[in-house]
Amino acid sequence: MNEDLFAVNESRPTAVDIVIDKVKELLISKKLKPGELIPSESALAESLKVSRSSVREALKMLSAYGVVEIKRGAGTFISSASNKRMFDFSLFQLLVQENDYTSLTQVRGILEEGIVKLVIQFATDDELTVMQKKNNEFLAELSKPDVSSEKVSELDMQYHCLMSKYSHNNIMENIYNFVIGLFAPTMNPTHVVVPESHRLLQQAIEARDEEIAVEQVRSHIEIWKKTHESIIDKQ
Repeated sequence: MNEDLFAVNESRPTAVDIVIDKVKELLISKKLKPGELIPSESALAESLKVSRSSVREALKMLSAYGVVEIKRGAGTFISSASNKRMFDFSLFQLLVQENDYTSLTQVRGILEEGIVKLVIQFATDDELTVMQKKNNEFLAELSKPDVSSEKVSELDMQYHCLMSKYSHNNIMENIYNFVIGLFAPTMNPTHVVVPESHRLLQQAIEARDEEIAVEQVRSHIEIWKKTHESIIDKQ
């Protein structure tokens, strides 16, 4: 029998992975905290039994993710604020996968329903007024006889971004804005039923009526699905 039954088939972690995994472990266990200075490259290399070049590469990757901040002359610190980049690198995987709009639509629905509930719970009256003004601007542009699809699409996205911002949840906001960006090329805000759907959603949010707001979110997504399906059918 030529096959080596004791061979290790799974790939072993690289030296760079070892450094990144250790930082992740220490963050999860709260042994490393936001704003804290981490050891020097040489100290990390010695502790983790890897080369300094591996530590340097790992820190560059963590910096790109927004997990650490490398300050020239001062050292490397754990980031002290929520950083959008740490979400983007993970979410970029969606861009290199085959577009599965059924799954994406489900994700959008879950996120949007959750965000609307948070807006109703946490947004201030002044923030709801800002949303109302943006929605009115969107509806006014949409009612023009020479409506610009590019302009209304931009206003539509701005409204959705305001909604995510006023959820007061940075994690939800960053993930939602990335996901809604994936839908942008196929969103059709000039659809005949969009104005009423937008109006009812904003009214429900202002009334802090969670049930009706969620119902309108679902209706809005159904409109997108039908529009998208019709585009696919024509291709």
